[in-house]
Parts: sequence; C-alpha cells; structure tokens
Amino acid sequence: MVKKVYLCGIAGTGMSALAGLFKKKGYTVCGSDARFYPPVDGLLKKLNIPLFEGFSERHIPADIDFCVIGNVVGRGNPEVEFILDRSIEYYSMAEALQRFFIKGHESIVVAGSHGKTTTASFIAHMLAVAGKRPGFFIGGKPLNFAANYGLGHGPYFVTEGDEYETAFFDRTAKFFKYRPDRLIITALEHDHIDFYPSAAAYLKSFKNLVNQVPGRGTIIVNHDYDMARLAVAQAFTPVIFYGQNRADYQISDIVTRNNGHDFCLRHQSRSWKFHAPMAGPYNVWNLTAGIILALELRLPLAAIEKALSTFEGVERRLGVIGSLQNTVFLEDFAHHPTAIAHVLGALPSLYPGCRILVVFEPRSWSLRRNFFQDKLPVCLAAADEIIIKDVFQKQKIAAGDRLDVAELRKRLEAMGRNVQVFENFSDIQQSLSGLDFSQPLVVILLSNGDVHDFTNWAKDLTANK
Repeated sequence: MVKKVYLCGIAGTGMSALAGLFKKKGYTVCGSDARFYPPVDGLLKKLNIPLFEGFSERHIPADIDFCVIGNVVGRGNPEVEFILDRSIEYYSMAEALQRFFIKGHESIVVAGSHGKTTTASFIAHMLAVAGKRPGFFIGGKPLNFAANYGLGHGPYFVTEGDEYETAFFDRTAKFFKYRPDRLIITALEHDHIDFYPSAAAYLKSFKNLVNQVPGRGTIIVNHDYDMARLAVAQAFTPVIFYGQNRADYQISDIVTRNNGHDFCLRHQSRSWKFHAPMAGPYNVWNLTAGIILALELRLPLAAIEKALSTFEGVERRLGVIGSLQNTVFLEDFAHHPTAIAHVLGALPSLYPGCRILVVFEPRSWSLRRNFFQDKLPVCLAAADEIIIKDVFQKQKIAAGDRLDVAELRKRLEAMGRNVQVFENFSDIQQSLSGLDFSQPLVVILLSNGDVHDFTNWAKDLTANK
C-alpha cells in the first residue's frame, strides 16, 4: 500500500528536497507553508505535489501515515497542534532523511563552516561518474544534477551536514541524525551565533559529531583551520588531514589557469597533478577533500580526473548572471566574512584589470548583527567600490545588537573605498543603471537570501544588450 506523508513547512530548500525524495520513492506527498516563491513552487508543482498556502489542520488528510515538521514552524502553529493532539506520527526533516533514505547506505557527511555545499556536490558527482549511483541531499543546487537531491541506487548516500538546529522539539544540530560512516570537515570557524553563542559551543557540536563516526570509518579534515584540528583531537576514528602545512595530503604549486587552478597533491611518496575547474583558490581545498575520499574508496584515478574536468559547481557560487559590454554581473551566497574574503580575493585573477563593485546585503542572522562589525571592513575592502543594502528586517533587531552600517561605511571610506548605502534594491538598481558599462567592471551581489528581484533585473539588463 502506498504511504502518505504530509510536510509542514514544505517550501524550504531542505523540506522541498525531502518531498522530492519521498515522491521518487513512491509516496503520496502533500504539504503546506506560509508562502511559496520561485523556484521551489515550480519544482514542487512539477512533481504534482498538492500545496496549501497557510497552515490549517484541514489540510492534513485524515488517512495520513506520518508527518514531517520543518524547523520554520513551532508550537502554536495549528497544524503542529493538530499533529500533537491527534498523536499522528511525526519526524524532523533530518530524522526522516536518515530513517527513510540514508539508512541502509554508507553515510558520507560533509560538514563545516564553509565549502560543504561545493564539496558535497563534487563528491556526489564523482561517485556518479564512477558508476556508484549515489543518493544525495545537498543544501545548494549542484549544476551537474537536475535537483539538489537524488534517491540513489548504489552503496553511498552523500549529505551536506548542517550544524543548525533540527526542529522545535529537537534543539540539536541536524547533522547528528545522519550517522556518518565517512565524515569530511572543511573550513571550521565560529558561525551561527544565534544557535551557538560561543566558539566553545560551536566546537563542542563538531566534537560530538566526530564521536559518532565508527572506528571502521574515516574522517577527512582541513588541517589549515585550528578549530577543525581541535574537533578531531580525541577522535577514535582514523583522521586524514589535508592542507598546505604539515598535512597528510599536502596541497602545493597552485597556478591559476583557464578560470580554474592547477595544483599538486602529495601523500607520503606519491604525488598527483590535478586541475580544479572552478574559480577561487579555496575551491582547491574543497575538491581536494573529495579527491582524498575517492582515493580512500579506491575509485579509479581516471574517474577522479573525469569528475574534476566535468564538475560544473553549485548555483549561486560565483555564478554569472550576465554581461553587458565590458561589465559582468555575478552573485555569490557569501554568508560570513571569511567567505566574502575568499570570493573577493578570487576576482582579480578571474577578471584581471577589472574594477570590482560589491553589492552587499547583510542578510544572515550573524551578519545582521554586530558580531562581525570589526571583520567586515577588512573583507569588503578587497573591492574598489561597495554598495551596502541596509540590514535585512533591521527593525527586528535591537539597535545595540544590530550591524552598524554607518560605522561600516566610515571604516571603509577611511580605507579609501567609495561606499554608498541604500534602503532597498530598487534604489540600488537605479544607481547601477547609471554606470558606464563600457569600462572593465565586475558587479558582484553578495547575499544569502532571496534576491530574485535584483538578479532578474540584472538578467533583463544584460539580455537586452
């Protein structure tokens, strides 16, 4: 008999992907959310999943087998109250993912503060190239696949390990549910300060994740981050370090070529030369983690090289929106000062001789607050000109806790940068419309939120050239 599942809060990136997995596995799926926006609404409609806008107990079918409750809803939500009162079986997104899709496979989890989406996407692509038919569940959209999830029919399931909280009834990190057999820890530094108020709390969560990995498994760790080394200091599982200094796998001889990077990877007496086809030296580290996993899994070198040469990256990671005369418009998901620094640092070699103009929206929970007040000026100063869109929903943050945009502007101007601040994207678009597009220029949008109004404007502008 076909089972029926109801997803409360279905429109999020993770929940919509989970809905797709259930649909592919033959379940009858329906769900609700407060609102539906592109592209998720279109993707769910293509799957013929009935959607309900708003929350009501009337939406939940009487013969439902179980529900999945997303972390955007909580007590007081009418559907949540109905599920609890009627003793309907329910799971968190992460719990459902493990129970119905990861279980029975070798679990490969990619965790860390930066780079996990790209690394997980590359690993899934590499396993597919090697004929392993992996399942996968990734927070961003891998460009080599039609969706950010895949059911998989092989031995492996690849999951991007999110350290954020699971649900209102489970205040632990999502990645604890995935029970990794193989764990990759990329760049690691304090993030998500709403959930982890201290660096010690953040580190403890990763230490606990490390303790889940069985002795027969493997942990692959970015040695160049102090916190990553601390996370595995007492591991019971074999640890493999990668990085530039004193690592088991040493990265060296990085040379920019063809919008990517040639590099050498050395391990004991062996060495390999690879080409990372992605802009940004930081992607050498991301892809190296995947290469090491492939070597541990004894995948053929030819499959690794083919996967590298055909890897297309991830949507909204240094993605090109369009170009107009000598001006190119880009976007990136950069959600943390380190990510901003990495992205802006990659542009001079990618677009030599171009002036860099950043459109920056403080949108993540951490960036909207003054936690990174002192770090942001140094990171953003890598650009020639900075446009700041005022703090997202700033009225919801106490002035004493909020990012001080005026102070940020003052610091950047003291460093010789031209800075403008706008209340909304409409005013930013009007300002950008007056640019001389014949000059060599890169305009890059940095935001981790829904910015379709801006990107659609840029697409229209560059399409009508």
